[in-house]
Amino acid sequence: MILSTAVLLYQLFFVAVMYIASRFGRVPMAIALVGSLLWTATHIFLPPLAVLQATVIVGSYFIFRRRHQAAEGAGSGSAR
Repeated sequence: MILSTAVLLYQLFFVAVMYIASRFGRVPMAIALVGSLLWTATHIFLPPLAVLQATVIVGSYFIFRRRHQAAEGAGSGSAR
């Protein structure tokens, strides 16, 4: 089965990587994105799992990037 507990926990690891990278800024997020996608391309050989993992990585990147941008915008607007 493609969605076993081990696979879901592995996906959670990549969500955590993107979250932690988002706490450090844009450049670390971009590095984590590229690194995670390269890891996926070189280590996952079953296409459905590779697509699942790439989707999780890219989705996490866009979600945490948006939250990071919103936090930056709110922080700079309140300091007068």
